[in-house]
Amino acid sequence: MTGPGPFEPRAQSLVPPMVELRGVTASLSVPGRRWRGLPLHGQLRHNQPRHNRPRHSQYNLPATVPRDVDLVVRSGEFVTLTGPARSGKSTLLSVVGLLLRPAAGTYLLRGLDTAKLGDRDRSALRGRELGLVFQPPHLLPARSALDNVAMPLLYAGRPASVRRSEALDSLEQVGLSAQAHRPAGELSAGERQRVAIARALVTSPAVLICDDPTAGLDAEQAVQVVGLLTALQAAGRTVLVASRDQLAAAYSSRCVRIGERGTANAVR
Repeated sequence: MTGPGPFEPRAQSLVPPMVELRGVTASLSVPGRRWRGLPLHGQLRHNQPRHNRPRHSQYNLPATVPRDVDLVVRSGEFVTLTGPARSGKSTLLSVVGLLLRPAAGTYLLRGLDTAKLGDRDRSALRGRELGLVFQPPHLLPARSALDNVAMPLLYAGRPASVRRSEALDSLEQVGLSAQAHRPAGELSAGERQRVAIARALVTSPAVLICDDPTAGLDAEQAVQVVGLLTALQAAGRTVLVASRDQLAAAYSSRCVRIGERGTANAVR
């Protein structure tokens, strides 16, 4: 069998990248309001009165805004964004997660120009194609792990029987089916993070986006979470992680460093 001719593109070139950023500069502005913090960091609240903010908190200063970023993530890759604290890693994830609109540049998701979408279409695309793992995981502590994982299906209007079955399947993927009926508040930090990953996976997203998934975990728990992400990639999932933890970087297929000035450079 002969290969493609000189004018025949290879099959890989016909498949658009899963995520493609071209000259993207992030924006921290919210239409009609002052910036109120990054969506992936619920702790940030810059619209609070100054006297209500913690005096010495690291959250008093905004993160660096990523600018002129070129990034390509292909299907099945495990890509880690690394860099110093407050370099803009989470901000960039917010753009990829369709939570922030870029101030400049182009963001294509599976070849679709997201700039052409209204808020409702962006929300629908996010729910269909993207699974977001927040930091902290924002679980309901009094509700069971099963209820927490099933929450996105409830919002999607799926029947109760379907929600239960698919949530159990998702918990099984992360090795927590035995803990399905325990309240999330009784789980360890590592287990709560895995429940958050199961919740992101329950809608079968094309891309799993994790913001610092090993933050606050001990070494053993961090290894379990990174091992889970590696297994998900091996099963064909596309994974994009922002982390200062070199463990995630070591197991990823590629690293991209976000510099102190918010620029992105490929590491490997």
